[in-house]
Amino acid sequence: MRVMSSEKTSGRSMRIVCTGLLIVLISSIAGKAAVPNVESTNAAGAAQGKPAIKELTAKEEEERAAIVEEMMDRACRMCHPIENVTRMRRTVREWADVLTTMQGRGASASGEEFEAIHWYLNRYFGVVRVNAATVEELAAVLGLTAKDAQAIVDYRKAHGNFADLAALMKIEGIDKAKLEEQPEALRFQ
Repeated sequence: MRVMSSEKTSGRSMRIVCTGLLIVLISSIAGKAAVPNVESTNAAGAAQGKPAIKELTAKEEEERAAIVEEMMDRACRMCHPIENVTRMRRTVREWADVLTTMQGRGASASGEEFEAIHWYLNRYFGVVRVNAATVEELAAVLGLTAKDAQAIVDYRKAHGNFADLAALMKIEGIDKAKLEEQPEALRFQ
């Protein structure tokens, strides 16, 4: 068992607390700013690390992100800069675990609010293990359509694991701009 230094533990605890504050703030202002285009799933779905595939237009994604960013900014700036929450990328499951932890500590939010937070954290601060990811994980983190994400999974099954981004870019017909948009979100090991 690894023992974390008190400095690392303290930083991790701060991130967890701030994520909890975010959830509480969102639940308190839920009636003031609805989050558009949220897939109607419950917190249990997000907690299980199963993001819904909800295809958004670029404009819808931008509008939705702006609303959630504003909520996060208000919540996190209470105790630290927003960068403290977003400096570390996590998998879909890891973000779901953070939200579940905060819910267990008394944070209350509707399924829609948890879904919006989960979507945002995955889309802009997620990481995906390309050679093991599900269609849902690829779509959630990279913003791909379900069709493009399925094409990656199918290609991987037929041709084996991807070595790097260049190998991933060989798939015909997928939105390559989405893949190039967040190279730091891609893991090939």
